[in-house]
Amino acid sequence: MLVIARAGELPPERRIWGTGGWLAPEEREGLDWLALARLLGWSAELAPASRELDPAALAERRWVVVASDPDKLFESCAEQLGACLREAPLALVTRAAAPRTPLARLAGASRGSEPIAGRDLRWTGPGPPLALRCREPVAGFRLDLAPTVEVWARLDGAPLVAARALGRGRVVTLAFHPSAARDAAGAFTALAKRVLVGASLEPVAWLEQGGALALRMDDPGGAQSVYCRSWRHPKLGPDEWEALGAALGRRRARLSIGYVAGFVDDGDPARGTLYVDGAAAARAPGRVHPAPAVRYEERAGHAPGTVSDGAAEYRGIQRLRAAGLAEVELHGYTHMHPDPKAWARAPDRYEAVAWYRELGRAASPILAAAPAARHPLALGLAAFERWFATRPVALVNPGDEWTDEVLERALALGLELVSSYYLALRDGERFCWVQHVCSPYLDLPDAAWFDAELPVVATFHDRDVALHGVGWVEDWLERWEAAGARRLVDLRELAAALRLRLRLAGDGSGLVLRGAQASLPRPVPVGLWAPGRRLPTQIALEGATTLLPVEELRPGLGRARLPAGPLAPAEARPSYFSAALACEDRSGGRAA
Repeated sequence: MLVIARAGELPPERRIWGTGGWLAPEEREGLDWLALARLLGWSAELAPASRELDPAALAERRWVVVASDPDKLFESCAEQLGACLREAPLALVTRAAAPRTPLARLAGASRGSEPIAGRDLRWTGPGPPLALRCREPVAGFRLDLAPTVEVWARLDGAPLVAARALGRGRVVTLAFHPSAARDAAGAFTALAKRVLVGASLEPVAWLEQGGALALRMDDPGGAQSVYCRSWRHPKLGPDEWEALGAALGRRRARLSIGYVAGFVDDGDPARGTLYVDGAAAARAPGRVHPAPAVRYEERAGHAPGTVSDGAAEYRGIQRLRAAGLAEVELHGYTHMHPDPKAWARAPDRYEAVAWYRELGRAASPILAAAPAARHPLALGLAAFERWFATRPVALVNPGDEWTDEVLERALALGLELVSSYYLALRDGERFCWVQHVCSPYLDLPDAAWFDAELPVVATFHDRDVALHGVGWVEDWLERWEAAGARRLVDLRELAAALRLRLRLAGDGSGLVLRGAQASLPRPVPVGLWAPGRRLPTQIALEGATTLLPVEELRPGLGRARLPAGPLAPAEARPSYFSAALACEDRSGGRAA
């Protein structure tokens, strides 16, 4: 896909597109289309709105999306697109332009002066029909259509999506701003997917993300549950980890655990006793010990008599990992201020929540001065390699605080996702924030989250389990399933699927699915569309000797499942352990 974005919306020199917070629709139209393409498993590139497009950028494209003001598209650019449409099986998708503008002439459709609004959405274009009622009214504008234009979708009876054949190509016109409509109703994200798939004049494959619920539990490992008064709770014990595993296993679910690998010592033996590897540790304010080796017995803190057994917690997590029910992801290094000695000296160290934010703006001066190997992300990754022999794919920022500099460091270290309320996905050497993949809390299930047919990330904390029991998790999972969750996945599965660049192509013997060589933890469903032909009962997977069975749902439309594959060999992964060897002190813990 080629996305023609508004000049200045997505500066090429920036490595972070979006903010992780809410942006107005007119500020992110190009980013929204780019993110949707990536979530469907397609490659996508950007081109700035200009007088002329690079011919190389147009070569072999399935789609060109005008994600900018259609009235301002240069006539020379419209002529260039028209020439491509006449010669190649290209689909052009655009908002409706004003009458007599270059794009309106090309599309055979223009934007009328009268607004439209409604809730009843009906799709009658390529593929299966769709009829649904949006939860909130969606606004658009009336379309004036030439006789050769076909209506593919209507909103309360008014034309909403229209298509015109032009040479070997096709122009699809939208009577709404796609980003604004998607904000109003998730169903418009599903509609955007139907537009792209239906507009394709060649066979197409995509990731089927509908009904996917990624589960994320934050905070195991860290010392914040011991020291922070407002967040005080006991760590989960062996029975709770076992019960959690049973609840996941009954649903074939996987859980992402946002783990904190460094446990900070407050240096106060009167407040509690600290053991590392089973032996009493020499106390030093601000020293960081490996969380999997720590046991802390509270004497005079917030809850005297409480035992926080990080070693038992580590064993419980390892059992879940061994059973294929969970995987650990990076939740900072200590979850606490990156200068732990400053925390240990502070009189409000047990009360002020601000001390428990490791990667936010207040920590920027400390992070900027840290050598690369001693940055909290590097230290955390090194600890993960030592204790879990794995490489995290996702960063979960402690307290949901970060800076772009932190995200750029995460890119340099090879992380692929950032999970906040919204999701940032890696696209080359850049993170792109996706405003339509949200992370509601686990106790907020609603069928509306699945209207977009995109993944949803349900989050909670180990604190919830400690206070309410594993039954609390299981009760809410049941309600999510009733709301439409069909696949309970983790962030690692999502990241693996997003490495794919799917392309369905025909050859002399049938259809071949290309770009699906990434290793997958579990099978992944894909949709298939072959316009004007029947799907075969099997398709070839490029680079594999076996054929994939195909389930045809109706002529030309079907689905298949990409098989699970082995994880990448350890020698192929970057090593973070060697980068932090100098910080390791197994007798007294890890230096801060």
